[in-house]
Amino acid sequence: MTPAVLDPERQFLGCLMQQATEPARRLLNGMHAADLESPIAADVLQLSIELVAAEQAPTPLAVLDRVWETADLRPWTGGPRRLHSLGLWIADTYHHAPLAPAASGAWLKTLVLKAAWRRAVREHGLRLVQGVDDEWSTDSLYKVTDNTSRVDDLWSRYQVACDRIGVPTRLEVAA
Repeated sequence: MTPAVLDPERQFLGCLMQQATEPARRLLNGMHAADLESPIAADVLQLSIELVAAEQAPTPLAVLDRVWETADLRPWTGGPRRLHSLGLWIADTYHHAPLAPAASGAWLKTLVLKAAWRRAVREHGLRLVQGVDDEWSTDSLYKVTDNTSRVDDLWSRYQVACDRIGVPTRLEVAA
């Protein structure tokens, strides 16, 4: 089984690549390339955002063409081989996307944002532990403790995405 089937980020991108410009714009609303964990997925999302901003649908060929226009294809950078690998990744992602891209895309967006929020919470917590373990000054530790802007931003965007599809943000079952 291909990893594209089990990866919400790739499933989201597969749905996105099936959309015309306006539905893609709605799906991209509130999304940032940095929300995706996979570097290649983040790059494809950024290219898709750029395409939609230029009034183009983010089809697989449009994304690949955008890569071709913006990529450094000199041999020592991976050149055409890298472009070929990316093309296969995009084709596999598109091929294994859900069949109902509008509904599935909106739901997958919530999964991607929830995962991004959880990573941000983890990173914030690790930064706090590092500050305590490294015996940062109280003032420095307080500033890190108080800086939750990324976590708060992701939570807000996750809530908006959930509200749009009518899913509560608390999906966990109470014990």
